[in-house]
Amino acid sequence: MARTTTPLTDTKIKTTKPKDKDYKLSDGGGLYLLVTKAGGKHWKLKYRFDNKEQKLSLGAYPSVSLSKARELREKYKIEIANNINPSEVIKNKKISQEQEELKNTNTFKKIALERLSKIENDISGSHYKRSYRGLVNDVFPHIGDKPIDDILARDIINILQIMMKRNIRNSAKQVYHSISKTFKWAVANAKAQRNPAMDIDLTEIIGKSKENHYPTITDDNGIKNLLLSIDDYNGEYSTKQALMMMAYTFVRSINIRLALWGEIDFGTKLWTIPAKKMKTKNEFIIPLTDTVVTLLRDMQLYSSDSLYIFPSVKSKTTPMSDGALLGVCRINKSLPANIYS
Repeated sequence: MARTTTPLTDTKIKTTKPKDKDYKLSDGGGLYLLVTKAGGKHWKLKYRFDNKEQKLSLGAYPSVSLSKARELREKYKIEIANNINPSEVIKNKKISQEQEELKNTNTFKKIALERLSKIENDISGSHYKRSYRGLVNDVFPHIGDKPIDDILARDIINILQIMMKRNIRNSAKQVYHSISKTFKWAVANAKAQRNPAMDIDLTEIIGKSKENHYPTITDDNGIKNLLLSIDDYNGEYSTKQALMMMAYTFVRSINIRLALWGEIDFGTKLWTIPAKKMKTKNEFIIPLTDTVVTLLRDMQLYSSDSLYIFPSVKSKTTPMSDGALLGVCRINKSLPANIYS
């Protein structure tokens, strides 16, 4: 004769006390309450699927009441009868929720900023600021809060087209490369599936670049006149010396402005510009003529204990501003217009 199970009551459940070991209170149909020795009360459903016994957790009492537990039991019995394993359904649902949560935290903005923070020490300060500004102003307003795997090529194209309406081709090109590098970094770090920027033919959006030939001095008299013009400049001493050093070394203005005393070796007469300051990402070594060495010795007296060879006139702790050099070339008509190009 089959054993008869007496259904549980709320009173019985409430008055049930823990024992030295965990024990069960059955309600029938595979539903039972597991009472732990710590005093916890948890609903479980025991059932068979594919001839295997399985258990399913339904929640803790009293959060899941007796009536709710019975309701779940009947629901899952119907699923089992239809050859649906409720444990697998719940497991798959949990996985989907976790994937959705991960997807929502992997926004383009979060990943782009994470990448920038990782490479900040490997790129120049100006490159970092330019990349950050482009993302904040032109990218984040459109796709910043989007999960990175939801971003399509057309989203990136939309950003570029908006920028092209403002006729800022170079900025659009830089923004495209920032987006593409963000996706490449995300893919390499298992934060994205693919890089949709690779589907875009950039020239179709911003057109082909036009080759610009900057004016340059190619004859001895031109170079002589340049040096004489700088020597005749009556403005700020450090600005004059910076222009002179730029004329003698032929480096970019940013390398002059950010030059540090620690990069100069007076013994070997060499100036070593670190790789992170160079566009090529390679260390650049410049031999120094006696004229440049003399110039630097004079600047040692002027810059005092500053780390910078050409510090700002406002503060010895900051470098000369970009506007200081550019302003001289724009205002002083005695200087050739192409010196700063």
